[in-house]
Amino acid sequence: MAALLSRTTVTRAEQRSFAAHGHARLPGLWDRALADGIAAEGRERHAVAEVPRRGPRTPVTARRLPRRDTPAASGPLLARVHLSLTGLARALTGRLLVPTFAAYGYYEGDDEVFLHIDTEQCDLTLLTTAFGDVGPLHVHPGLIGATMEQLGALESDPRWDRTGGTRVTYPHTGVTALDGHVLPHHRPGRPVTGPNAVAALCYRPLF
Repeated sequence: MAALLSRTTVTRAEQRSFAAHGHARLPGLWDRALADGIAAEGRERHAVAEVPRRGPRTPVTARRLPRRDTPAASGPLLARVHLSLTGLARALTGRLLVPTFAAYGYYEGDDEVFLHIDTEQCDLTLLTTAFGDVGPLHVHPGLIGATMEQLGALESDPRWDRTGGTRVTYPHTGVTALDGHVLPHHRPGRPVTGPNAVAALCYRPLF
């Protein structure tokens, strides 16, 4: 499995960034060939993508209902990458994490994501651009501790500044690690052309 990756260790700077901010960019984890393979699988699996029955559901008003749901699909290559990154995930966080699930999330028309925190199955989330051009995630350390109901009230409020937060991008040959179950995040939404996909690889503590 480790042969998939160009590096399997994290730097002290990456560890410090994650500990201090709840997110860290880890570029250069694999080569261009693997990035192309992920893109190819992501495009192929789009045909069988479905809207997940489980996952974070931000409670918003009827006026703020999403323009579209985000379908998702997995694949054997993504599953191998998911397992291969387990040691790196443990080294980054200092915790005994285990893989839970990994999926491509597909965006067409726009790349909006409502303000939310991830489920317990995504105590750590590793994110990478599978293909296309999805905008940065906006993270909100000032909202740590807010409930999903409180986040939904913000998302529903037309006065809330959707451009706020710290912008976090995803590398094509690596991941952005996110303390997703703790750190609230959203994507404001902008028009996108054709299908675009982000791969999310989730981990939870074994104990």
